[in-house]
Amino acid sequence: MIVKDFVNQTEDQFVFPDLIHIDYFQKYRRGYYASRENGLLNIHRNYVNLLLYLNDIHEYNEQHAKSFAKRLQSNKKDWKNCEAIFSEVIVYRSYIRSVYEGLIKKIELDASESDIIIERLDGIKAYLEIFCIMPNFPIPDPDKIVVIDVKTHTQKELASVRQKLLRKIDKQRQFTKQRENFAVIELNDVSIAGDFTVLSSLSSGYEVRINKETMESISEGYNWEDSIFKDPRTKFLKGIIYFNLGDYNSRKCLVNPYFK
Repeated sequence: MIVKDFVNQTEDQFVFPDLIHIDYFQKYRRGYYASRENGLLNIHRNYVNLLLYLNDIHEYNEQHAKSFAKRLQSNKKDWKNCEAIFSEVIVYRSYIRSVYEGLIKKIELDASESDIIIERLDGIKAYLEIFCIMPNFPIPDPDKIVVIDVKTHTQKELASVRQKLLRKIDKQRQFTKQRENFAVIELNDVSIAGDFTVLSSLSSGYEVRINKETMESISEGYNWEDSIFKDPRTKFLKGIIYFNLGDYNSRKCLVNPYFK
């Protein structure tokens, strides 16, 4: 008798078996076993969940699942593009239960409008534009020490969350239509995961005031004087949703007080 482990069982039930053999899926498969053996498995974003989530989408809407599968196949050797597609899969799949429970009407895919469209029961639609932030760290030589400068939390650096968001508006013309637009940001690296990266970049930064005589902290917190929402380019952006390492259920949302 051959007893298959959970990974093999999930693969047997996967609706797109050809995808299992592409580079992206094989790397995730190897990573799943390695991280599980070392107690480092991410329970939200991993190989098994990728298969299960695509199955769930296929059960809800076969054509939408085929769309994701086709894009993964087309980008099979481009790790970052596939990671961005996985982010969309995570977000899409999270809303399926809400459809079944009657909390939202339906989920739509229309690449000409946004990544994912959520239609509520009252007919109002929310347009979600999803992007996955991953620092581009160089691979160091085994015998060398490399100092990596992370700038994701800053305000003016091109690698910052703020500038990535503004480029979506300036270059890709996203969030420019007068409707309920949401930017959905996944922080997809342990080095940048957490509130600090997003809140620091979208505000003026985290500030600590020190008493010069006692050198004790008087106050500390984020300075929102130069909030990204004060930039007129974000007037049609209703809010910014962000989550860490695939955990969309623990997402947080910043609402734009100047939304038109």
